[in-house]
Amino acid sequence: MQQKMICHLISGFLGAGKTHFILQLAKHKPIAQRWVILVNEVGHLDYPVDQLKAHNIAVKTVLGGCLCCTAGLPFRVALNDMIKHNKPDRIFIEPAGAGHLDNIKTLLQGQFYQPIISIAPTQCILNAVHLSDLTFSNHESYLQLIEQSDTLLIYAGEGIEQAKKMAEQYAKPLTILQGNKHDFAYLNISH
Repeated sequence: MQQKMICHLISGFLGAGKTHFILQLAKHKPIAQRWVILVNEVGHLDYPVDQLKAHNIAVKTVLGGCLCCTAGLPFRVALNDMIKHNKPDRIFIEPAGAGHLDNIKTLLQGQFYQPIISIAPTQCILNAVHLSDLTFSNHESYLQLIEQSDTLLIYAGEGIEQAKKMAEQYAKPLTILQGNKHDFAYLNISH
């Protein structure tokens, strides 16, 4: 029996650092592994598609709305295409900032994907700017991302205390990222 593909949902509001984090992981990807990245919004940082392709990482952007709502069918088509043509070991899904993680997880746990995909604990990246701005930190969609995530992530530096309070409030583990290869520990990726 073929081993299931591991799927990582990396969430956070626009500008939280989702793309930066995935690119950081890609720098240390085991050579033999094949990864795919499905992106639902174009943020502040673009993926260097050609450079990643040279390292067995394929990237596809699905525009047109939330992956589980208005872009549900395009998302499934893109995911199916990526699985068929790339046969990945790992799938990274970067939903829109206000994405509905529970709906995406439900889709991935459905009868078609459940036999081939194993969903890793979902991650929500926090940042100091969002945590200190009540426009974000009190926003229903922001709080929903935190509630629906399994683990919260924040880079070392500013915002740690606010992130700890948010993690405690929602009873979520908090990982403080260092911005280097040691951040792989929670992914269980061997080097």
